[in-house]
This record gives sequence, C-alpha cells and structure tokens, in this order.
Amino acid sequence: MTSKERFAGFIVGLACSAMFLLVYSPLRQFTEGTDGINEPPTVTNLVAEQNMQRKPDWKLQPDKNMDGPLKDFRQQGQPIKSNWELRAERNMDGPLKDLRQQGQVLLPEKDAIAKMTGSQAFKTYHSYLDNVDTLCHRKLRMGKLGDGGWEICDDAKYRPVKPCIVYSFGISNDFSFDDDTAKNYECDVSAFDPSMNQASYQRSPRVRFYNSGLDGKDQRRNNWDLHTLTTIKKMLNHTGKYIDVLKMDIEHSEWPSLINMVSSGEMSKVRQFYVEYHGPCTDRNDCISKLKLLKDIHDAGFRKFYVHKNHHCTLTNALFPVIRTFCYEIHYVNINLQ
Repeated sequence: MTSKERFAGFIVGLACSAMFLLVYSPLRQFTEGTDGINEPPTVTNLVAEQNMQRKPDWKLQPDKNMDGPLKDFRQQGQPIKSNWELRAERNMDGPLKDLRQQGQVLLPEKDAIAKMTGSQAFKTYHSYLDNVDTLCHRKLRMGKLGDGGWEICDDAKYRPVKPCIVYSFGISNDFSFDDDTAKNYECDVSAFDPSMNQASYQRSPRVRFYNSGLDGKDQRRNNWDLHTLTTIKKMLNHTGKYIDVLKMDIEHSEWPSLINMVSSGEMSKVRQFYVEYHGPCTDRNDCISKLKLLKDIHDAGFRKFYVHKNHHCTLTNALFPVIRTFCYEIHYVNINLQ
C-alpha cells in the first residue's frame, strides 16, 4: 500500500469516527437515565421534549390582545346572517306567527305561567308536550309497536342495569312492555292495574302483577285499592330505593298521583319516567295548573327525549292551526341521575 493510499484510509476513518460521535451523543441523552430505564428515542418523545421546554407567550396571555385595535369591532360587530336566516325571520308573519309568539316550547317560571291568558296557556301546553328537551341516541321499544309499547333510552348513562326495578302502572291486559323489559334488561318488574278483575299473581320469574293502582292518596274507589307511590314502595320493601323505569298510563289519575310524587320527593329517585298525559286543557285554570305541575317535573331534572301523540285522542281547536291530541305519551330521562 502506498503512502497516498494509507493517507486516504486515515481520512475516511477519521470521518466515520466523527459521524458516529454526532449520532451517538444525542442518543445517549435520551437512552441513559438516572433510573436505569432506557427509552429509545421516538418522534413523539422528541416533540414532547421540545414542547416541555417552550411555552409561548401567546398561550400564557391569550386575552391581552383584546385591548388592541380590533377591540371595538369584537364587541359590536355581528356575524352576517345568511339569506336563509333572513328569509326565516321574514316568515314570522305567516300563518304560524301567533303560535310562535304564544306557544312556548320551554316553560317559563310559575309566576309567568300564572299570568298567561287561556289562549297562551293552551298553546304552550300543546307546544311544550309536542317537543323534546334532550337527545337519546339509542331508543329501544319494549312491547308492541302500537298501544302498550314504550321506548326505553338505552344510552349508557341512562339504561337500566341489573339489579334494576321497574314499576308499570296501567296494564289493561297487555304485558308486552313488562315482559320485554324483564327479558332484555333482566329487571324485576312490578305491574299494577286494579281494573282487570285479576288477583295478584307471579306472572314470570321477573314479573309480578298486583291488583292495585296508583293515586294521589291512599283510598278505596270503585272497589279499587289505590295507593301513593310512597305506600307502594313501602309495601314492596323498596323504600329509599331508586326506580330505574316508572311507566304510568292510568287514565287521568296521573295528575293527582304526580302532585303527590313531586311533593313527597319520590320523583327524585326515578331514572326514566314514561307517562300518558290525558286532558284537552281547554279551560284556562286547568291549563295553568297542569303547566305548573309540568314545570315542577322539569325542575326535578326530567327532560323529554321522545314524544308520541296518541291518534285515538284527536283534538281540533281554533286556537291551534293543526290537529292535536289530548293523550300525549311522554318519555323522560332524569338528568340528575346519570
């Protein structure tokens, strides 16, 4: 090997050594720690390390620039409305104008309800019951598709979880809801109806029928044994327990029953509540009293996630521009119990 060849080899070796040191030194910085744990460098680690070392001023002081030249514009400048929005506002003068102004979808406070005219109360009652307050992403119908079936909200934060308790008031010889709920959610279902002339009995391992009904007070009426929810829970050793689903279709008796359930605090221990509200609400005082009770139920945490108008109870009235019903099947979830 000539001297020139040896010199060229020395230069190549020196370059390789320098390259090794440049690569190895950063690797040691990330792979050698005082705790003896070696973590190979990754893009994520490198980015995280850089972010930990640098906190930009614009992130620490995001509101300082509010006092700049654009301050007045931010406070007063309104977003430009689309043509569709402008057209919708002009459509306020159409045939539905009066309904939009008087029929409230969100219930006001009780003082405002008490001051409503008969027309305002009627329109608000039907507007409120015909619209939902919250979204349930998965509804599952338990029971028949027609009368007798009800929608259970199956969202994880609301669905019945065994061991669960279900009360079903108003059967009329149709156990389809009770049977489906017991089968699919494995809940213990207590079914009540004093109008069937049927003695209490164990229908299935998870469904028991009781020859008694629900009311606003303990009494015997029409040879029926009627009780408050507090009394029924005591009879079934459920005092203080939560009811996962309470279904109520009891032909006008829902109103006195609910007054008692709200005043006694029993509603606060119900997770899902289904009820058929009966009554046309054509009398001003009747409408206002019903609206106040609906406000109490809302204030207790109940939000409507599904509404069904019973077509067997058709109602036409000059105060409302479209056909109504006086039998609203309302499905609630209790947002206070998630």
